[in-house]
Amino acid sequence: MAKRGAPIGNKNATKNKSWSDAIRKAIVRRKDMDKLAEKLVDLALEGNMPAMREIGDRLQRRPAQTVTTAEDQPFRIIVNG
Repeated sequence: MAKRGAPIGNKNATKNKSWSDAIRKAIVRRKDMDKLAEKLVDLALEGNMPAMREIGDRLQRRPAQTVTTAEDQPFRIIVNG
């Protein structure tokens, strides 16, 4: 049976934890979560595709995805359509 999850010692999950924790605390402290959600919905209704995608991803519980490459290595994104 294959092992699941990241290798022992993998620190990827904690790279941005302090930043995300700080944002979360600021939102909770100011009680602005509803305002942010309203703004996101407003943007989506105005046709903002990233806002639409974010709402769809959150409703479907998809995690945010990142793309990383080796340092100083360019990469191309090719979109067919």
